[in-house]
Amino acid sequence: MKYLCLLSLFFTLPLWACDKQAKDASRIAVAGGSITEILFYLGEQARIVAVDITSNYPEAASSYPSIGYVRNLSAEGTLSLNPTLVLGEDDMGPEEILEQLAATNIEVIRVPEKHSAAGIIDKVICVGTVVGLEKSKLDQAIAPLLAKADILNNLVSEEAPKVALLLSIRDGVPTAGGTGTSGDGVLMMSGAKNVFDVFSGWKPISMESMATSNPEFIVIPERGVQAAGGMDSVIDHPAVKLTLAGQAGNILAVDGMSLLGFGPRTLDTAVTLADAIGSIPKESSGP
Repeated sequence: MKYLCLLSLFFTLPLWACDKQAKDASRIAVAGGSITEILFYLGEQARIVAVDITSNYPEAASSYPSIGYVRNLSAEGTLSLNPTLVLGEDDMGPEEILEQLAATNIEVIRVPEKHSAAGIIDKVICVGTVVGLEKSKLDQAIAPLLAKADILNNLVSEEAPKVALLLSIRDGVPTAGGTGTSGDGVLMMSGAKNVFDVFSGWKPISMESMATSNPEFIVIPERGVQAAGGMDSVIDHPAVKLTLAGQAGNILAVDGMSLLGFGPRTLDTAVTLADAIGSIPKESSGP
């Protein structure tokens, strides 16, 4: 029964269609900040009629009507804008709303996501293909992304720096990214050793776990720093002070969407992190 339900879902919705152009991509409702970022990156933003609330980059994205949160889209809000296509990240939903939209003959396409440099480039290619971008233009767009991916593919592999990625410090408790998270993906891209790769998902971390893992660097979204009361509050947090990162002040605050969104900017962020933690090979200064 479980497999029949899954098959029913995939045949109900026209999802995962990244190998072909959409039937009509002239009016796109976007569900997911990385997809909005990619459409702007490709110069195809004129097609956008609405975005979800995670679409905060570039600044111009805030001028569009909202269709809700990527995982909790509004059917009425979306339908009122008369889109020809709903294009979203792999976690957009809920499924019943997507079914309702598809039943009105609005094409619904979900873009696959892999937390890697290759996955980001594949996502850009997918969006470009869906909107019918000419191959020459798409090749030109991905060329600089390939160059950044090449940097990341040639990072120092021995003794990878030990890094923790904290999503937030809420009510005094840090939440860290384990395996299978976007946080783990960006750390791997930057040549880091995720000190919390012993569990999967995002989980609250005790002081003992933080001390035992003892990261050399801590990465945290800027919004997480603000919510914690500022960088001084993060550095002074009892669990952070127990670590090498805290004692050395190696706390790296990064724009959250560029860090975890896995749009084009995440490649830049991974390169910047790799440089900050010492993963990028230093050129020999010569004799």
